Amino acid sequence: MYMYITAGTYSYLKKLEEQHPSEKMMLMQNIRTVELWHETDKNTVFQSPRKYETIDTLGHFASEGFIACHYVPVRDENRPLFEYNFENKLSLIEKEEGLLAGRILRPLSSEVYIIMTMWQSERNYVRWEKSSTFTKFQIHHHLGNIFSNTPHTYTFTVSEEELEEDSFNPESS
Repeated sequence: MYMYITAGTYSYLKKLEEQHPSEKMMLMQNIRTVELWHETDKNTVFQSPRKYETIDTLGHFASEGFIACHYVPVRDENRPLFEYNFENKLSLIEKEEGLLAGRILRPLSSEVYIIMTMWQSERNYVRWEKSSTFTKFQIHHHLGNIFSNTPHTYTFTVSEEELEEDSFNPESS
């Protein structure tokens, strides 16, 4: 399975999503950007997306929720070590309260892996961040100097409507 990601305005990406109702897509937004994710084993409908291979999957996308994307830039020579340590890692969190979906994405045209989790609410995610399961899940921090840059996290909202700028919590974006 593959994940294709494109960015644009909310209205443009919403229209693109609506033009392809049979495709598995998720429109997500934060104060910085709006992205449309397309999960498929076929070709994407996007013109020039970022391309990823899904190496672990859990659950299904929902029409509303809170997303945390952990961007992990891994040096080429350390990719096998990183992937070995993330084999079946999503199974560690499948019973977490409020978890809807998760994906571990291998980059096909960059060095940045994405570890995405989708939650019913931000509150569920924050609770998980404080748990011992989160510490076990963050094993890549204990792998030594495998990174080509500093890992970082961005959060998104999945909603049927465009969010207004003042509705974003700047602490979590």
